[in-house]
Amino acid sequence: MPVDLSIDERRLRDLARAMRSEEDGKELRKDLTKTARNVLNPTRNAVRAAIKSMPSRGHAGPKLRSAIAGKVMVQIRQSGKYPGAVIRAKKTPNVRKFRNAPKRTNSRSGWFHPSIGNNAVRVHQRGKPGWFDDETKKDRRKYRREMRGVIQRAEARLRRKV
Repeated sequence: MPVDLSIDERRLRDLARAMRSEEDGKELRKDLTKTARNVLNPTRNAVRAAIKSMPSRGHAGPKLRSAIAGKVMVQIRQSGKYPGAVIRAKKTPNVRKFRNAPKRTNSRSGWFHPSIGNNAVRVHQRGKPGWFDDETKKDRRKYRREMRGVIQRAEARLRRKV
C-alpha cells in the first residue's frame, strides 16, 4: 500500500554516486534525507490524523486506530534500484492478530472477522475507506515539486564543492 512520491530516479541515483565520491558525502546524505523527510512529514501527519478520526464502537483490546497511525512513516531511499521518498503504512502483526489492518481499513470493501463471543458467526466490518489514499493524493504535485527542489539544492551544493 505504499504511495510512490519519487522523482526522477536517474538524477537521484547520479546524485548518490556523487555523494559517495565526496569526502563528506555522509553529511550531505544526512541533510538530503532530513530535508526530504521534512517535506513529507505534513502528509504523514495528515494521514495519521485521518485514521485516528475513524469512528469506533469501543473494544477492550489494544487501540486499532492508534496502532495503525503509529505504523505510518516516511521512508527515504537514496540508492538502489528504486530511489525516492515513500509514505508507507506498515503491517500491524501484534494488534488483535489483524496483520493487514492498514490495508483493510483503507479498503472500500472492508473485511470479515469472527464475532466476539461466537466464532462461528462471521461479521463484516468497514473501516474508513480512503483514509490513506485520499490524503496522500491531495498534494502530490506540490510534494513532487518540493522534492525536485531538495535534489536541486543538493546538486548545487555538490557543484560548489567541485
